[in-house]
Amino acid sequence: MSGLRERIIMNPEMKLKRLFSEWAPVIFLGLVWATGALAAGSPLTLGEAVLLALKENPGLKATGLNVPAAEAQVARARARFLPQISFFQSFLNSDNPAQVFTQKLNQRQFTSQDFLLDNLNNPSSYSNWRTGLVARQPIFQAGEAYLGYQQARLGKDIASFQVVTHRQQLIYRVHQAYFGRQLAEARLKVVQEAKNTAAANRKLVQARFDSGDVVRADLLSADVHLARLTQEELTAASQVEIAQSALATAVGIPEVASRPLSPAPKKPSPLPGNLGELQEVAKAKRPDLRRLALAARVARQELTKARLDFLPRLNLTAEYDIDQKYFLGSNADSYTVMAVMHLNLFNGLAKVARERQARALAAQAREQQREFLDHIRHQVTESVEHLKTAHARLKVSRAAVEQARESLRLIRLRYEEGLTILVDLLAAEDAKKEADLNNLTALFDTHLAQAGLELALGTLTGPETLGEGK
Repeated sequence: MSGLRERIIMNPEMKLKRLFSEWAPVIFLGLVWATGALAAGSPLTLGEAVLLALKENPGLKATGLNVPAAEAQVARARARFLPQISFFQSFLNSDNPAQVFTQKLNQRQFTSQDFLLDNLNNPSSYSNWRTGLVARQPIFQAGEAYLGYQQARLGKDIASFQVVTHRQQLIYRVHQAYFGRQLAEARLKVVQEAKNTAAANRKLVQARFDSGDVVRADLLSADVHLARLTQEELTAASQVEIAQSALATAVGIPEVASRPLSPAPKKPSPLPGNLGELQEVAKAKRPDLRRLALAARVARQELTKARLDFLPRLNLTAEYDIDQKYFLGSNADSYTVMAVMHLNLFNGLAKVARERQARALAAQAREQQREFLDHIRHQVTESVEHLKTAHARLKVSRAAVEQARESLRLIRLRYEEGLTILVDLLAAEDAKKEADLNNLTALFDTHLAQAGLELALGTLTGPETLGEGK
């Protein structure tokens, strides 16, 4: 042991290796912890929240699985054009006269003795192993297979538009939750600032009470006012917790709730453009409207299929058989090729009823498309008006904030000089708090209204469309 210590002392390189081997696990764990802590403590931006939601949200993942399911349906529809090949193996043992006669004949084992009446009427039990290969090829399906294939392809496009629609709705929910949390945190700060102001004014009242300038009722009123703001602070803090949970749920990652957010926007979103032009954009871009248009095409093709159902079908079948008495016995093979045309002459008017049903469903899809187009126009109009109203409210609230701040300063000075009563001071504090809260709400409403407008237009693809960080 002493020799090893001497070698380490004499060999610095060996000493470093031993130290590294001893402390490497600790260093590695420390780096991992530091990296995780840095990531957990970094501000969560709106863009990152959207990207995380698009990657992790389970609802979007579930909707996305509709696309591979629709692709499989396209493959199934394409299979109707290809031949079907099947293999079969059967064993039959019977003393039924017809069965025995057929089995011997198929095995090419029939002899003159088998024509004797007693042998024909009372045959002994007989066995037959039958091996076969059957191929069926559709020749003419009255266009039903082709239309089914086209419908399956449209179904795939419909599934894709469903994913786009769900994606945009998810992005909007993330914006709602993100701005909702920022607003909740900002409102908490306003209430805390109002509470601090009330605490400072309470000290002023205490000082004036101690000097005999005011009665005890003023001091009690200041205490009640401070207690009420403390309750509002507790409520605002609870709203922050709820908003954190809402954002984590929208994103699909619980850890998001503990991460701080990037700074709240200071400027409002831009004003909307021309209403008529925006309605045309929505008409061209809305994925749910395009999905409904494809569904209407599918319904029209279903009507065409119902009409073509009156035409005949033609199929080609080829079969190769091997019949033998024993499983590994002598072989007797045969083949059969046949073309079969099928034409239904009467089926209780079921085909006529199917055509009527398909015609009604096609008309229904057409009317639903028209109704949804009107609904989209209304959504765009409503979103534009909400955005304009939010901007107007913000303009008024900003002026109100300045007025409330100045009013509170002047009334506090007057109260210090004994020129006004405490009720005026408390009312000015409440007015200042309400003005700040209204200003915050109006500012965030502009961004939420902008997100709602982008959703109504069908162009909501990420935070870059909303001017993140303004």
